[in-house]
Amino acid sequence: KELLSQSRDTVSAFDIQGAQDVLSLLRVIGEGLLLLSQYQCVEARAVFSQLPCEQYYTGWVLHNMGKAAFEMADYKLAQESFEKMRQVDPSQTAGLEVYSTNLWHLKEEVALCYLAQQAVDMDKMSPESWCVVGNCFSLQKEHDVAIKFFQRALQLDSNFTYAYTLSGHEYVSNEDFEKAVSCYRHAIRTDARHYNAWYGLGTIYYRQEKYELAEYHFRRALAINPRSSVLYCYLGMVLHESRKYEL
Repeated sequence: KELLSQSRDTVSAFDIQGAQDVLSLLRVIGEGLLLLSQYQCVEARAVFSQLPCEQYYTGWVLHNMGKAAFEMADYKLAQESFEKMRQVDPSQTAGLEVYSTNLWHLKEEVALCYLAQQAVDMDKMSPESWCVVGNCFSLQKEHDVAIKFFQRALQLDSNFTYAYTLSGHEYVSNEDFEKAVSCYRHAIRTDARHYNAWYGLGTIYYRQEKYELAEYHFRRALAINPRSSVLYCYLGMVLHESRKYEL
């Protein structure tokens, strides 16, 4: 009976320690996600970096590390995280749409084309895969072709917010502002916190010299992502044109 009691106590202690370890991991992950959702990207990366190696070097964590660096506009740092994500989990499609946009910003045409081929070979039913292909053609200034692939992503998932925004960007490049506005509004309907779409609408109204509307949309974007220097620059240009010299 004493041996049985000791065995039960040992198992109970292991269970408690295991539960505490899991809760500790979840706390770190939750804190990192919260910071990332608030676009406190430097802080989010610092929190994710506290995870043990076996948890840190997973596709999910490295995806979020890359996304945080991307939102900081540190595209080289983001590329490092996304490349590690691909190394540890080559079959993961989540995050490829952001990775491909990151490569677009770096003008890495060869790497982007290679990623597009890999993504489609890996999963033709993933909207992320077709966003990668769309970004590949966008970089080559094949805007109409890019739109077709972003629309293919939306056929697979009509709630895939990022594909609406990417389509909007391509329509802007073609100066088809009516369709661009429609795409950005669709993006906002699927995710009201998708600041990129608010920014996209702001840029259109700025180009059309509708400064009050532009200011409204840039402020909405900044309310979601108050750490974006690009948004502040555009808001500043709008205020200058409106002769409003105070934020």
